[in-house]
Amino acid sequence: MEAEITGNKNMENRKSNFFILNVIDNYVQEVSGNWWILFATGIVAMALGVSFIVYPVEALKIFAYFIGLVIILFGLEYIKNSFRVKRLGKKYEKLKEDIKSKFE
Repeated sequence: MEAEITGNKNMENRKSNFFILNVIDNYVQEVSGNWWILFATGIVAMALGVSFIVYPVEALKIFAYFIGLVIILFGLEYIKNSFRVKRLGKKYEKLKEDIKSKFE
C-alpha cells in the first residue's frame, strides 16, 4: 500500500515536471514563430539610425511620419480589439446561460 502511494506521488511529480516543460515548450514555440517581427524592427531601427546620422533634419521629419504611422496603427488595433471584446462579452453571456440551463 505504501509503495503504491509513493508511486502515485512520483507520478504526480513527473506530471508537474512535464507541465512545466509543456509551458516552456509552448512559450518557445510562440516566441520563435515571431522572429520576423524582431528582424523587421531591427531593420527599421538601423535605417532610422543611419538616416539620423546622414540627414539629421530630414530624419526628424521621417521620424515624425513614422511615429504618426505607429499611432494610427495602434488606433486601428484598439478599434479592432474593441469589437472583439464586445463579441467576447456576448459569447460569454450565451455560454453562461447554456451552462446554467444544463444544471437546472
